[in-house]
Amino acid sequence: MTRQQQVFEADVTVTDPEGIHLRTAAALVRAASRFPNAELLISKGGHEINGKSIMGVLTLVAEKGSRLRFRARGDDAEKLIEVMVAMFQPGGGAVET
Repeated sequence: MTRQQQVFEADVTVTDPEGIHLRTAAALVRAASRFPNAELLISKGGHEINGKSIMGVLTLVAEKGSRLRFRARGDDAEKLIEVMVAMFQPGGGAVET
């Protein structure tokens, strides 16, 4: 399997009391867009979206406590997943502190 075909995954829990709102969605999409050679999918409860689409991220309606699965494929997929997971840590951009 080539690096382009390899899929990297990670699960995160939304901990922000406001969930994923517009500002958080924009931060996620902006961070994901820094990896043009990787595809990002985010799923919640069977609903899967393009992680580089702000409208897609908002359609997840991810409230506090929601579990999200990130799946990435492509040359920068592993690093992209690391960045997405880091954003859900305190001070990472997807969590209000």
